[in-house]
Amino acid sequence: MKKLRFTALCAAGMMLAALTAGCGGDKPADTSAKTYVVLEDSLDAEQYGIGFRNEDIALGLEVQKHLDEMIQDGTAAEISNKWFGEDILLKDQAYLEESTAPSGDDSLTKIQNKGKLVLGLDDSFPPMGFRDESDTIVGFDIDLATEVAKRMGVTLEVQPIDWDAKEMELSTGRIDCIWNGMSIDDDRLAAMFFAKPYVANRQIVIVPSDSDIKTVADLAGKKVGLQKGSTALSALKKNAVFEQVAEVVELADNVTVFMDLKAGRVDAFVVDEVVGRYIISTDQGEQE
Repeated sequence: MKKLRFTALCAAGMMLAALTAGCGGDKPADTSAKTYVVLEDSLDAEQYGIGFRNEDIALGLEVQKHLDEMIQDGTAAEISNKWFGEDILLKDQAYLEESTAPSGDDSLTKIQNKGKLVLGLDDSFPPMGFRDESDTIVGFDIDLATEVAKRMGVTLEVQPIDWDAKEMELSTGRIDCIWNGMSIDDDRLAAMFFAKPYVANRQIVIVPSDSDIKTVADLAGKKVGLQKGSTALSALKKNAVFEQVAEVVELADNVTVFMDLKAGRVDAFVVDEVVGRYIISTDQGEQE
């Protein structure tokens, strides 16, 4: 999920503008007129979760408790409607792992004593967490986490990280959790503690509307772009077409991959549905 190929997306604070304006002369002049579509057939279905260190069960359960309360009292739905126009939160999910903290787990106490919860994220992952025009990190997950931290009686600190090194960032203690539209898979379940999933997701394929790629099978012989460190690659590998793809281009973040799609450097873009649809709808809105 990372690797900016042009000048920091013309200053990170202008990311969404960069979706259509570009930075410099790298993009063909006529690409602004193009539109982009999602293929009807998709790849893996997934669920998002909040990742904590394996030993920080008490902290993870406390965050989940407040998120559950927000789902029940309607606060989470209000935040979801702000970003998606509907309530996308999963309800009544079972615990994936432990539902009680072991004796001696002082992870919650440490956060309370510190007075802040440090959230790690890829800050170019709209609408979950990204930089707005004023270079402020905003998004659906940021709003959820801000309210959770408030209910916990601590402040929220948002820390951008290298997504491809997220497990290391968490294990070394630089951050307290990863809350950034992170899909749950077996590798991440082994590396982190997750309480419950909170949003459903799937991996989709985005192409130009005039592309000859109409189905996932048509990716054969094509260059496919995706974010390094994301589950997009594992989802693609599970499909039979993977062995026939001409090249998989892994870049630093999804916005950069979309810019490569617009510039014709890749033929298709594999991405989380909630992020991909937001990116192309924002792009289309900028053109109108």
